[in-house]
Amino acid sequence: MEKGQFSINNALNIASSQASAIEALRQRFDAALKGVREEFDDHRESINDNTNEIEANYEMLGKLEAKVDRLEAQLEQLQISLSQFAGFSSRQQPSISSIELDEREKDVFLVLYTAADEKPLTYRDIASAMKESEFLVRGYITNMIEKGVPIDKRYVNDVAYIALDSSFKDRQARENIVKLSQRTVREFAV
Repeated sequence: MEKGQFSINNALNIASSQASAIEALRQRFDAALKGVREEFDDHRESINDNTNEIEANYEMLGKLEAKVDRLEAQLEQLQISLSQFAGFSSRQQPSISSIELDEREKDVFLVLYTAADEKPLTYRDIASAMKESEFLVRGYITNMIEKGVPIDKRYVNDVAYIALDSSFKDRQARENIVKLSQRTVREFAV
């Protein structure tokens, strides 16, 4: 009997130590899981904070862009007023014999040139016709103005409407000031 009790006691001791080992393992697992959960919560909180900051920055950029557009319109009006005050017509064309445009600027020029006289285009219209972004179209138009292409811009409800000056269109038809080749025109038409 002693031998049987010894093995039962031995088995109970082994079972008891295994149970305590399993309990210790479960506690370590619960602690690790709690740590992972806390890290995920911190990460989620950080993502939410970043999202809020991005949204605030986007709203601020939208407001700044609207202000820049209004400032641009006011500067154009000021330029027109100053030219009229100085005795120059805003339609008066300098005697430019040629204007060098790069290929994408020529494409913008052709979009404006072929647009109906009654309907000025928006940056979005031009971008859509060229399959470009509005940002790039704005850059092309700014470059064209700096190179001497007379472009009329009018703002209605903070939207810019763009057209080529009609007298310049006539001069372009007669003198080919921007040096459009037939190939460029054919490629544009396709």
